[in-house]
Amino acid sequence: MKPLKQFCAVTLQEQLHDELFEQIQSGKYQPGERIPSEMQLSQMYNISRVTVRNAIQQLVDENILVKRHGKGTFVKVEVHTEGVFTGGSFTDTCLRMNATPSTTIIECKINKIEKEVASYFQDHPSHCIEIKRVRFVDKDPCIIELDYFPTKYDFLLTNDLKELSLLKFVSTQTGLKPSNFEDHFTIVYANKEFAELLNCTIGTPLLEVQQRVLTLDDTTIYVNKQYILTSKYIYAVRSSK
Repeated sequence: MKPLKQFCAVTLQEQLHDELFEQIQSGKYQPGERIPSEMQLSQMYNISRVTVRNAIQQLVDENILVKRHGKGTFVKVEVHTEGVFTGGSFTDTCLRMNATPSTTIIECKINKIEKEVASYFQDHPSHCIEIKRVRFVDKDPCIIELDYFPTKYDFLLTNDLKELSLLKFVSTQTGLKPSNFEDHFTIVYANKEFAELLNCTIGTPLLEVQQRVLTLDDTTIYVNKQYILTSKYIYAVRSSK
């Protein structure tokens, strides 16, 4: 911590602003981390709370800090926005943002299929291959994905899917070309499992995107459900007339 200069052409507010900004940039305070309170900063730098409050507000106005009522002031978490030209590909979106995508496979197995999901397939199967994944952007968990495939796609059970785009892999293996995407949106709230996987609190609102991936003749290739922590990742949709 550098002491602030009482007699300087640069005001104490500006000095504190620059000092906090430098600490955030250097990683002393990480995204999502709470900074010291106004009182603590006032004592640390031997300046008035009014000066501290004004410096903090300047950083809030610059979208660097965020105030949470009753909790304190936090370094703002970067929100990643999906590209509308990536065809729903998480990997392509990350690469376009110069971010590093990664995936953890929670499970990949044959499971009993939900009636709602089964209705999207022509033969209304009783079982499917279910893949549960957590998607990370720069090591930050943003999305839980559940993918439902016909059991005839058994090649999914014997391949390492961690670094693959399922959309491209299934298309290559089956010859089916995805041409249409049908999305349904709703808000759900994180249960204990999802809260642990996404590193958020139980009850945090999540955007549920249920997507059906279709061929040109409207045959369902697979069904995908995404549970998105929108404070970290924004799902983008492009419409055309």
